[in-house]
Amino acid sequence: MVSDRPFRGPEADVIEEMDFTGLGLLDDLVDAMEEFGFDSPSKIQRKAIPQILNGGNIVFAASTGSGKTLAYLMPLIQQLKVEEAQAEEGGESIRQTKRPRAIVLVPTRELAMQVLEVAKRLSRSCKFSSCGVVGGEDYGKQRQRLAGTVDIVVGTPGRLLKHHEAGNFFMSKANYVVVDEVDTMLTQGFAADIEKLNRPLLANPNRRDMAQFIFVTATLTKAVRKLLGEDGDYSKVRQVETRDVHHTLPSLRHVMIDIKGRDKMSALIDIAQQHLKDFKRTLVFCNTVKSCRAAEFGLREVDVKALSYHGEVPSDERSSNLERFKAGQAKYLVCTDIASRGLDMPDVDHVVMFDFPLNPIDYLHRSGRTARMGAKGRVTSLLAKRDLVLAAAIEQAVQSGLPLDELSSRRTDYATGGKLGPLFGRKGKVSVKGSHHSLKPSPSSSSPLLVVIVLNFNHPPRGYIHPGAPPCKGGHEHPRKRPGQRER
Repeated sequence: MVSDRPFRGPEADVIEEMDFTGLGLLDDLVDAMEEFGFDSPSKIQRKAIPQILNGGNIVFAASTGSGKTLAYLMPLIQQLKVEEAQAEEGGESIRQTKRPRAIVLVPTRELAMQVLEVAKRLSRSCKFSSCGVVGGEDYGKQRQRLAGTVDIVVGTPGRLLKHHEAGNFFMSKANYVVVDEVDTMLTQGFAADIEKLNRPLLANPNRRDMAQFIFVTATLTKAVRKLLGEDGDYSKVRQVETRDVHHTLPSLRHVMIDIKGRDKMSALIDIAQQHLKDFKRTLVFCNTVKSCRAAEFGLREVDVKALSYHGEVPSDERSSNLERFKAGQAKYLVCTDIASRGLDMPDVDHVVMFDFPLNPIDYLHRSGRTARMGAKGRVTSLLAKRDLVLAAAIEQAVQSGLPLDELSSRRTDYATGGKLGPLFGRKGKVSVKGSHHSLKPSPSSSSPLLVVIVLNFNHPPRGYIHPGAPPCKGGHEHPRKRPGQRER
């Protein structure tokens, strides 16, 4: 079962020199990794793959960009192939129409397509069938796919549940269920849909013992621990994690800009114009759709090509914008937090937080879009006065090598007697005075470089902002997204 406290235990010894054959994988899967261009498994792959192959329910956590998708797909495929071979020896076939053998649940359409693409690539070496079932696509065509013989179905909970309730597929042969980005699933309100989908397996004691549930996450939130705890539906869930959970990536450079109540739009434009040739692709994160529109409008007014990615963009257009951004047709993608979970964009080397997040979990997810798999990256945050407490705490934690998940935006939490006072009292004192924040880092810190800049805008913005554009001042109180609240 999952502990009722954060998973921060010591990491087991790992042999540095290891290849995929040392994980007990089939030769076909090892060959597939060579085609992917991977010589050795990542930390989470070394830990999670053997545990999944051993059977039983499991939750594994690792930082963004650490190879979690392959960490569950490879052992999942191996177990499917082993079952097939055993059935063939007995003269039977376990593949049946309308009865997938594995379900992979993801929170967004784009992530589903990304996971499906990896599965399709793996199927070239290990023969199996897969399909995607997500909202925004033709329902009839999806029904036809599910009516065939499909081994793995990757989809979003809402659309899969609709097909299941309509009798378009059954869970009677589904011995493996993966819930990817489970922390995001719970905060976005998918818990009920997941429970309904899994109910045929959980309600039957025999099926419950046979099925393996695999939960994947970048952050171990309270909601995740509650779901997988003793009182939850999933018993005996083993936990696997790497030391970097709830930490920012080591190759990440942080820059925090205190705009001191000045025009935030002019700061974004300055960043874009000054670094137009320095970065290949930049994600600009906003807290609301209204803020997204303003930032995209401002960038376009000064001839910086930008695309949008948020909940009010039609799904087809959103997917198109993402592909155009990946292809380099635009250097800037302005987005809400729906782009901060799970999506793999390896060429993103810069993240700008136009609106600073309200909680440290969102900071981890957003910053994790760059510096993936050891690459270098930069995060630039624009800070209004209301952001300074949390920003100072994040700065302290990053430079002191502390996890970020328990940080708060309340000043009183860091005072003597506050819940975070003892933690920061050992490493350094967070201080927020007026519109500045300061830090006394640990002398032994070897964490990523973090720079704090105070900008004084003594010149007009570089570019005309149309008076009809939505206001986006540093001191303007945009509606802010609370943790767990769906974007507007």
